[in-house]
Amino acid sequence: MCIEQRNFRVLHIFEDDIVIATGIDIPEALISFDDNGTSVISYPDTGIFVLLRGSYSSSTENKYKPYIGKDRKTTREIVFQSKNAAAQFVLGNKGRTNYWQEQK
Repeated sequence: MCIEQRNFRVLHIFEDDIVIATGIDIPEALISFDDNGTSVISYPDTGIFVLLRGSYSSSTENKYKPYIGKDRKTTREIVFQSKNAAAQFVLGNKGRTNYWQEQK
């Protein structure tokens, strides 16, 4: 993975004061990502959000199943086009961007 970045924030989702998900918000990022023949490019006007390995997942989407362990935690980093998409992956339908917080 190759990322050109200008600034970024490390964000977390907390549940009962325990971090259940961690990610990196990189606004104005340009990314080129190649995984098993699938390429993703994010352009500078959109930015990206990288959900880090070990984050909790409530997702049941087939495309993510290879990246979710039996303990419902991610087994690798997953790139999303927004914080909101990553929050929905972690929290299901109740996930919204405002669930992400900087470290307390």
